[in-house]
Amino acid sequence: MTLLCAEDLFRFYHVGDAEIRALKGVSLKVDAGEIVALTGPSGSGKSTLLACLCGLDEPDGGTVDIDGRRMTRRPDAQKAAIRSSVLGIMAQRDNLFAHLSVAENIGFALSRRRGGATTSGTTAADAGGADDARIEDILRSVGLSERARAYPATLSGGETARAGLAVALALDAALIVADEPTAEVDAVTERLILDLLVERSRHGRGALIATHSPAVEAVATRILHLRDGRLETRSAEAAAAENATPAPAPAPRPDIAEGAQPASRPDVLSPGENRKALIAAESLSRTYDLGGDPVHAVENASLTLRQGARIAVTGPSGSGKSTLLRILAGLEVPSSGAVTWFGNPSAEALRPRRIGVVFQEPSLIPSLSVLENVALPLQLAAAGSNRPHLTAAQALDLLSLSDLADKLPDELSGGQMQRVAFARALVTNPEIILADEPTGQLDQPTGRAVMHAVLEALDANDTALLMTTHDARLAATMAAQYHMDHGHLADAA
Repeated sequence: MTLLCAEDLFRFYHVGDAEIRALKGVSLKVDAGEIVALTGPSGSGKSTLLACLCGLDEPDGGTVDIDGRRMTRRPDAQKAAIRSSVLGIMAQRDNLFAHLSVAENIGFALSRRRGGATTSGTTAADAGGADDARIEDILRSVGLSERARAYPATLSGGETARAGLAVALALDAALIVADEPTAEVDAVTERLILDLLVERSRHGRGALIATHSPAVEAVATRILHLRDGRLETRSAEAAAAENATPAPAPAPRPDIAEGAQPASRPDVLSPGENRKALIAAESLSRTYDLGGDPVHAVENASLTLRQGARIAVTGPSGSGKSTLLRILAGLEVPSSGAVTWFGNPSAEALRPRRIGVVFQEPSLIPSLSVLENVALPLQLAAAGSNRPHLTAAQALDLLSLSDLADKLPDELSGGQMQRVAFARALVTNPEIILADEPTGQLDQPTGRAVMHAVLEALDANDTALLMTTHDARLAATMAAQYHMDHGHLADAA
């Protein structure tokens, strides 16, 4: 039984006088019981294709049928009715209502399935009529029982992905369409998500998943590859060969003798050097009070980030990595413990002149072009830095983004937005870069190329880098590694 059939899809965008051909005659089918992986480099058109398939965007040519019903060129109300009866959609972001808890989001999805509720004016009361036992079953299946009462703003990237999957599962849809559902999760969480999708497929449910993950490709019944708006079938062997390509080594540092090894302490870049401490954190803890259910996101963590350091912090989703990074960036105040920046206990005037931050979400300003987004930190940076900054155009060129300068953020893929966010962090030539899952939205070759370019730029100015990541291969290229679990930070060596 065919759940989705798309024939000869075209989608064009116009930016000024330029025409961008995002889709060029794409045709595909997804049958009941199939897991189809949609792969392709960042910017190849995957998100555009999924939006057209789900009726969230209208193609300029071609047709889409969902479960035998025409989706294209139908009134919005009819499209919404088809989606609610057949599709479970996981977008790259914004899968949850911010004002509802995780359990309430699932409850609302269940009420939609039963009564066809609309998404406007959604309240907790709308979500509360669903069967509590069913909500608990879904929460348990995605490992979020302890986060039932949490609101989306308090979730980690991996928890947010699992909560989005829980909402899709609540609909018990015949077909799940997911855009990078495992991009920001650890390997254990990814395995949990894939096991659920495989189990669904055994019961005749289908899935179409846009992904950069080899693990998703490994469980797929078919792999489709999108490149430059055109679809091609790629063998599992070809996918494995591409993913096995080794990551390029970081450019050699001129101030470290050849053959030198990282010191036994992970906060020191190399032996025999007294590197200046840029950030010193002692006994940090951060606890969130969620109405009687305190969450200990960080517990008694200590770390020193020195000039020129390369530190990776790994750990499962929800372990506290992002919270730690926000504290180090001066964006969040610890519940206890102390932080000093450049010897000063005040976090004032650090960003964007002295510290550049790359968030899990690119956080680009939607009304500004790519070039304007990257130039903004130069306007915000306080005067007086003795480090020469880049121009916005130079920062874009560094990450091969010059051709996107005039685009708006909503015209970019998730991977492109993340690269722009990195360019924005680099443009002021800060002394520190703090990056939260900087390659999570990028395909592996692009991620390796971006990090290689970034590390070359940082090496040239002795800039320190601390990143959180689920990518073990990327973490292994850093001079020092920490591991975080249940808020506790430890040397991973």
